[in-house]
Amino acid sequence: MTKDPKNTEQRLFYHLMSSVVTPRPIALVSSQDDEQNVNLAPFSFFNMVSVNPPILVFSPLNRMRNNTAKDTLNNLRNTGELVINILGYEHVGQISLAGGEYDADVNEFIKSGLETEKALQVSPPMVKHALASFECKVNEVISLGDAPGAGNLVVCQVLMAHFRDDIINENGRVEAERFASVGRLGDNYYVKGDQSALFQIKKGGRGTGVGWDHIPNFIKTSSILTGNEISELAAITELPKANILKEALPNNKKESLVKGMIADGKIKEAWALLLA
Repeated sequence: MTKDPKNTEQRLFYHLMSSVVTPRPIALVSSQDDEQNVNLAPFSFFNMVSVNPPILVFSPLNRMRNNTAKDTLNNLRNTGELVINILGYEHVGQISLAGGEYDADVNEFIKSGLETEKALQVSPPMVKHALASFECKVNEVISLGDAPGAGNLVVCQVLMAHFRDDIINENGRVEAERFASVGRLGDNYYVKGDQSALFQIKKGGRGTGVGWDHIPNFIKTSSILTGNEISELAAITELPKANILKEALPNNKKESLVKGMIADGKIKEAWALLLA
């Protein structure tokens, strides 16, 4: 199926695109208007784009129903201050509640049952018990269009960062296994990043992997080894000696054993068996 966005119904195209550009992290943004009314709203068109200076970006869309700006965007254009809060799976229901379309004077902290905590450098409050909270100033708001569904890219510079103590290990680094992250999928779907969902792909230094272009064809065309497994073979820094790189007939049993070796991280042993 091929779709031209200009000739596709807007909500359908939103569904199609947001259902495959996944999982998306969720920014739970707290802001205030000129009268100190607090707003809390989730945005999954969100990511980090710079570290020095530390920059986060997110994009509130114009409402598709009536092409009006969301309260968060109005607040940021007026005050230029916000907190981007990151919450885990244990609060995903409350994140969803905060995303309701309430009137501008409604405090979504109260609606969602989330607690506030005073920020150090900006006026809007932080979400207490968040995995992380980033106090930010708005560097720029870039309008991406004036039609319903058009984005407004908010470029935020981090002034102060807070991380929940229990997710930090003894080396001062975030330990992924200490919390369950949550990501946005399409429609009403989310994804839970708990321990059962975690896996690692270890990277070497710059340009260290030999790459697929150096993998013998009988391995690349294997009906048993997956692309991920072949990629682990391609990540080795040096192939075995050329005199054993022969196009031997693949052996189904041998390749099945290789799958287990790769799963156990025994890459050199897997190569030895494949090319024996």
